[in-house]
Amino acid sequence: MSSADKRVDLVVTEPAGFASWDLAAPDLSQSPQLRLDAWHAARSEDATAAWACFSGDATQWSDDATDLAQGKLAEIASSTASRARGSAAPMHVVSTRDARDRTLACDDGACAARTLVVFTEARAHGCFVACTESARSAACAEIVASARVEGALVAEPPPGLALRSFSFAVHHPRGALGAIVALVAALAIIAIATRK
Repeated sequence: MSSADKRVDLVVTEPAGFASWDLAAPDLSQSPQLRLDAWHAARSEDATAAWACFSGDATQWSDDATDLAQGKLAEIASSTASRARGSAAPMHVVSTRDARDRTLACDDGACAARTLVVFTEARAHGCFVACTESARSAACAEIVASARVEGALVAEPPPGLALRSFSFAVHHPRGALGAIVALVAALAIIAIATRK
């Protein structure tokens, strides 16, 4: 599979009156494992919108990884909305289609976002659209609802043994501790029994 086949794009329908805008892409210098695959920004007289897709290597995945990715996407969407409107835009989840597709809204109701996690062969992609609007605009609902991911998408990769073990230890610490104690006891018995 070529690298072009591993790319995705978030397609957003811009309402009439929007034009391309030169809002800077998010700074990923603190996340060197991520690559910016697509970045778009547009604005009208009453609203702004920006959308992007990022990717990283992913040969295994878990529900915990989805939660972490969604958290990072929400941070980036909120930061983008803040930069677009020139003031803080804290967001919270208002609906979840599934764990990989969430809709967010600003606390003041003047912005919205949608975050999506999808996969291509050996890569995970996180995409978002963030929109801000004035009180006289209703563009954000349309923009956020229209977002769709395009590309050669595949199902998420299964978690490997190490990821499953780590996830089990996080979600079942007593069971994990019991398994470790039992393993150490068994190894001790074997060591004593085979001693010369």
